[in-house]
Amino acid sequence: MKAFWAIIKITFKSALRSHIFQLLLFVLALCVVFIPMTISGDGTAHGFIQISLKYSMSAVAFVLSLSSIWLGCQILSRDVENYELHMVVSKPTSRVSVWLAKWVGVCIIHLILLFVAAAVVYFAVIWQYKHRDFSKVEQERIDNEVMVGRRVFMPTLPDIDKLAEELLTKEKARADELGLDFDAKKAFRACKIKVSASFAEILPGKPRFWKYKNLPSDEKRPLYISYRFYVNKVDSSKQRLSHGIWGYGKPKFIEEKSEIEGKPPKRVFAGFDYFKENIPKQFMAGVFNELSLEKGLISPTGEVQIIFINTDRKGAPFFTQTADGPKLLVKVSTFGENYSRAVAVLSLQLIILAGLGCAAAAVLSMPTAVFVVMSYLLFGSIASYMVDTTYFGGAGDVIAYWVGKILLLAVIPMQKFEVTNYVANGELIELTLMGKLLLQYFVLRAVPFFLLGMWLYKRRELGLVIRK
Repeated sequence: MKAFWAIIKITFKSALRSHIFQLLLFVLALCVVFIPMTISGDGTAHGFIQISLKYSMSAVAFVLSLSSIWLGCQILSRDVENYELHMVVSKPTSRVSVWLAKWVGVCIIHLILLFVAAAVVYFAVIWQYKHRDFSKVEQERIDNEVMVGRRVFMPTLPDIDKLAEELLTKEKARADELGLDFDAKKAFRACKIKVSASFAEILPGKPRFWKYKNLPSDEKRPLYISYRFYVNKVDSSKQRLSHGIWGYGKPKFIEEKSEIEGKPPKRVFAGFDYFKENIPKQFMAGVFNELSLEKGLISPTGEVQIIFINTDRKGAPFFTQTADGPKLLVKVSTFGENYSRAVAVLSLQLIILAGLGCAAAAVLSMPTAVFVVMSYLLFGSIASYMVDTTYFGGAGDVIAYWVGKILLLAVIPMQKFEVTNYVANGELIELTLMGKLLLQYFVLRAVPFFLLGMWLYKRRELGLVIRK
């Protein structure tokens, strides 16, 4: 272990001598200090906190990610190219121990930097928030919507395939009546697209219902709805102010007489009574908006029902995406706990990137190793995009979908580690999400590459390394 820790110390010294690492440290300091101090947001406390957190943490994650890849590739490849490893392996120290010590050293350096940067961002944002002249209403909004960890509940989705089959039956009957040719597979795809589009569109004057399940029936705190609607089409560049009426289903109960004489009647849940607002609410289309709901909307079965009516003054339809919900938010933790979970996810990201850099540099020169790691991450991002599609226009789309599926068995889409939006929006980073990232991307994908890197490092022929 003495040799192991000695190599870690050498790794620290080598990192501090690297000019690129020094430059990245300078950029990190700028991100940590100046972004929270200079961003003003949209002029509200809500916008200031959200943008400061999101920009600061995103910048810290980006800079440290680049540094992890660069330093991981540099530390191992330079030792080989400068003949330093030749002297180390002449001692009773295995190459596997050298690889692990280098990786641990790079991880420790970046984890320390991450914890310090995260702490500075946290206290800078809190200090700015408390010392700015925001109204009491805005401060209460921040406390309820940002400085909190809220569990996200998504609406129950309809059975698209079942509805598409019902529409397909009608289309087939119409085609038979007219004596037309009917391609069942092609028609089913068209019906599925048509059904999905109908749920994405909110027509003027027609109510849209959303149902949420599995909520805590004993929850007494306020509920919040986070929504993003687009006017005319899903295009963020051409949006405007619009209006809509919100409503909700309030649980109703009936008294059921007891069969036992003298026992008082019991209250039995008997569905929902629906209420709606009288005055349309104004909101900005294309961005997320939040709405506070009154208490007591959760039924004994853990359900909540929400209604929305499109009252756009120009009679335009609204469109919403499945990922946007609308989301139902319930407070379950403090902001500090949620923020610490975000830091834990970013820590895992840096550990993986440092290991990938070391694995590539175990057998490649530094420029080639950096290129290979960046290409690997790029493939992960592209593959994730390819499998997210729900529309297949032809054979090319199907092939791309399955190529993406196969790539995701080996590559790591790093956008899955993007959790700054959760913190900025006051959404809880679930422990199940963290466990999924650890298992799927660290244990099942990164560790095999680490083992391959150690094996190649162990078998690398040092006599073939010639410095020109």
